[in-house]
Amino acid sequence: MMKIKKGSRILFDDVEVAESYTSRVKGLSGRKSIGHDGFLMVFPWEGKHGIWMPMMKFAIDIVYIDSCKRVVDIKKHARPMSLNPMTWKVFRPRKGSKYVLELPSGKSGPLKIGDMLSFDMPKPR
Repeated sequence: MMKIKKGSRILFDDVEVAESYTSRVKGLSGRKSIGHDGFLMVFPWEGKHGIWMPMMKFAIDIVYIDSCKRVVDIKKHARPMSLNPMTWKVFRPRKGSKYVLELPSGKSGPLKIGDMLSFDMPKPR
């Protein structure tokens, strides 16, 4: 778990981190809720990483963060996929990101594009 700050203010106190390929692919699928303040996916390189939401049970806000920890895009109230193909969507940022922060829908309010964030990655076990 980690904290995410904007300046000296802690915005998200209890963020789950997904660094492995498997944990990023599984993401929040099958869960009833995020269960923490947020879910941070860490990618090995910066790119326009797509987020899709199969087997999700709730909407989320998706915050894309570049390698300098600057917010580059925000998708609010992203809805999960259903059996209806009209809902099948991949969410991609306008600019490359290294980190993708998934938050409960409506919780990205304190963030805007261009914000600088700070967080320390947990040490490997």
